[in-house]
Amino acid sequence: MKAALTRYRVLAYATGVFLLLLTLHVLVQWYQSSSEGLAFSDAPGLGRWIPGAQHWVPITHGYLYLAYVIVAVDLWFRSRLPLLRMALVVLAGTVPFMSFVAERWVTARVRPMIAAQAAVPVSAPTASDGPGRLGAGGPR
Repeated sequence: MKAALTRYRVLAYATGVFLLLLTLHVLVQWYQSSSEGLAFSDAPGLGRWIPGAQHWVPITHGYLYLAYVIVAVDLWFRSRLPLLRMALVVLAGTVPFMSFVAERWVTARVRPMIAAQAAVPVSAPTASDGPGRLGAGGPR
């Protein structure tokens, strides 16, 4: 579950950063269209200063959000956090700054689960478990 949490945290931050970039891009695009008399779709947004940003910022956020949803569902399957809360966590990737809040909420609830898993001792297989458990036919 630790690896699933790490994957979730990385994608939550990446999705949040690109959502902020996308929000800034749309706001700049709106300002350009209203002040310069352009149609909204014709305004370059951040593309005026960052080459190609009008294309790669929305596309990158879209793909990152798709991956974010997949790893959030994977983490939910492993941790069994409440379904409604996890649905809100998934939706947090669509509201600026909320993926950061959701990441902190999820991390605070999953880390104790990981610690509890680590505290449970795992017993080593013994000869009484049978030869298949020890591998290669058991001791000779």
